[in-house]
Amino acid sequence: MKHSIKLLLFGTLLLPQLLRAQGMDTVIRNRALDSLLAWHPHDTGLEAQPISYHDFLARVLEHNLDYAVQKYNISIAQAEIEVAKIYPDPFISTAFSKDVTGGLPSDSVGGNVLSFGASQTILLGGKISKGVAVARENKSAAEATVRDFFWNLRSSAAQAYITAAIADSNYLEALREYQNLANLANINAQRVNAGDIAKTDFIQSRVDAIQARGAVLAADAARRTAFLAMGQLMGTQTVLYRPASYLAVPARSFDLDTLLAHADSSRSDLIAARDQLEAARLNIEFARALRWPDVTVGLGYTTTAATPALPAPFPNENLLGVNVSIPIPLSVAVNHGTLDVAEFNYEQSRDSLAALQLTVETSVRQAYAQYQLALEQYQQYSTDLLRDAQAVWEARLYSYKAGSAELLEVLTAENTLASVYQAYYSALSGYTGALVTLESSAHVWDLEF
Repeated sequence: MKHSIKLLLFGTLLLPQLLRAQGMDTVIRNRALDSLLAWHPHDTGLEAQPISYHDFLARVLEHNLDYAVQKYNISIAQAEIEVAKIYPDPFISTAFSKDVTGGLPSDSVGGNVLSFGASQTILLGGKISKGVAVARENKSAAEATVRDFFWNLRSSAAQAYITAAIADSNYLEALREYQNLANLANINAQRVNAGDIAKTDFIQSRVDAIQARGAVLAADAARRTAFLAMGQLMGTQTVLYRPASYLAVPARSFDLDTLLAHADSSRSDLIAARDQLEAARLNIEFARALRWPDVTVGLGYTTTAATPALPAPFPNENLLGVNVSIPIPLSVAVNHGTLDVAEFNYEQSRDSLAALQLTVETSVRQAYAQYQLALEQYQQYSTDLLRDAQAVWEARLYSYKAGSAELLEVLTAENTLASVYQAYYSALSGYTGALVTLESSAHVWDLEF
């Protein structure tokens, strides 16, 4: 009994202190939460220079490091043409001999012989001309491959610009939502102090505003990542760039048959594949030319001088000779490996071209179908819809300030407005991305942002 009384007295003394501490902790937490509402957009510290779409593409094509690497392939192919023109060098030889038969005095050596010779290998079968033809066709294929890289790079750059523009728009929309909810929380704080609404409404609006602030930070991180991707394509990260303008892309219409025909005749990868097929055909002719034996023609001059002690059989004799050597092509007659390799390469290139043509046709058809779907989704949204959602939000907020609307109605209107913006930017991103993919796959390019 005594212990119970002591505990009761101890609790009576301690309870007020606990309540005061709890109240102080609540005040501190409320102040910390309220301070989050004082956040301003400049606190993100982002410094990015605006750049237009055309300037961005120009810098990408001028400074992109991968593109610079690819262009070396053309120079290498040009050098291969010069290599194919190389003709075998002539040979020049000289020799000197004298008789060193034992038992004769050194000044009695007979028959000093001095000879000079020159030889040249003559290539038969048109090896040089056919090799040059193969190298030139390979250069054409290299040029087409570089052009294809250029197209893919330009498409990637356009997609990166679109992604960055959408990310920037999403950030601005998240910021707008935060500012609306922060403003609503501040209004509720005043109404709570005036006794117009319950504190629960203020807490609810503050929680929503703080959550919206977190969405702003996430959107800011996403747009920073997109801006860095733009810098990578431009070959620099020293300066951060951002899209200069808001995306405004009108609806476009295309004819599928026209796109398919244009892709078949203009796509750089198909042109490169056709050039590679022609190079493979010419390589068969070059392989056949290599089977021809080469002829080596030589010209020699020999002079023989006599010594005073032992005259030569034919003192001061001068000889002029010509020789021709032709290899017997026994291995070529038996082994057809080089020619077989060239013929198999041609068949492989032919089938690769057919497979690529089917791939191109499929990609154009798929891109066209995706574009039609993206266009339909994009056309569901318009600036009128955005204005209507904004007008509803403003009307609900006005009514709420006047006391004729509930907090839930305002939050619902804000949620609807945010959803419309998110859906609009998603549809815009899908439409512009599908447009870039379609034009790139059909090798048509007239994009304007």
